[in-house]
Amino acid sequence: MNSAIVTALVMLMNASRADAHVPAFREDPALSARAQVRAERMCSTKQFSHDGYQAAFDGLRYNWKGENLAMGRKDAESIHAQLMASPGHRENILKRQYGAVGVGHACNITVELFGGK
Repeated sequence: MNSAIVTALVMLMNASRADAHVPAFREDPALSARAQVRAERMCSTKQFSHDGYQAAFDGLRYNWKGENLAMGRKDAESIHAQLMASPGHRENILKRQYGAVGVGHACNITVELFGGK
């Protein structure tokens, strides 16, 4: 895990949410740990897919669940720019129903998990 990238991504997402007048994310340690596991698994299996992402929420009490994936970028700014340029990923970042986020990063694969009550 690259904690500098993870920290910067949360800050960039919250800056984008502030610009859109949406409350900031709270970083959920459980979501972060699960996002990291997903990123590492995708790295080791060389499979980049949303398949099975909902299992990352098992045992957590979120009514709203979502995931963003990015690949091939090495710094937080370019990862965030790539995601914000995609309408579906942008929607997840700015969705009011999501109040919690967890981010994982391994081998240039980024996983953002979103949860809301």
